[in-house]
Amino acid sequence: MSLALAHKRRMLASGGAALAAAAAAPLAYSPAEALSSPANARKHLLLMEASLDQDLERLSALKNLASKQSLKREELLPKYQDFIQRYMESGLVMPNRVLVQVMVWLFDTEQFEDGLELADFAIEQGQEMPERFKRRDVQTFVADAVIEWAYAEYNAQRSPEPYLSDLLPRVDDEWELTEQIPSKYHKLIGMRAMEAEQWETALKHLERSTELYSKAGNETRIQKCRKALAKQVTATTGAE
Repeated sequence: MSLALAHKRRMLASGGAALAAAAAAPLAYSPAEALSSPANARKHLLLMEASLDQDLERLSALKNLASKQSLKREELLPKYQDFIQRYMESGLVMPNRVLVQVMVWLFDTEQFEDGLELADFAIEQGQEMPERFKRRDVQTFVADAVIEWAYAEYNAQRSPEPYLSDLLPRVDDEWELTEQIPSKYHKLIGMRAMEAEQWETALKHLERSTELYSKAGNETRIQKCRKALAKQVTATTGAE
């Protein structure tokens, strides 16, 4: 039996006046009812934010990236998973710093599928990035995080797909971003297409990159693509 129910029964046994007073009083907050109402959700969120602040301090105290990544992946993300899931299912909409931080950690640890799912939810709710981020919108954070990772993968001779191409329609259409960000996406797709000698695809993306941001540095690559396409035309004409 819960403490609240036991208390109510004692009040019932003690008489009508006491019962009326107990009925008028709200039931005590409990973790089991954490997201059952906006009032309880705000109380629970304060507890979760206090825990989050402690965990952020723990991360700050670590000196190397590997230790930080290990803590995020092995302890912190599982720790907050249940709260995030229950919040997403609750139908509540309120500023949720814990949800946004979990999203950041998912991208930090390269768990992009879960990160993008949570980012879509955060965008739908109008959540904002923490104050320490220069730009406060989730869209910019996601677009920046993915393209920085994509260039790192490319430089390490690994494929940044499917995330690079999958996110392109969002960064160059759906989301309002500074032009440099979608320009970077088109540039990298164009560079990879050049390496595959897909000259038309490469030229299209490199020209779009330059159209978005004139200082993208694509001039030499564009010239190479045009020369390769002209050579193909000459070869085709000669064969006829």
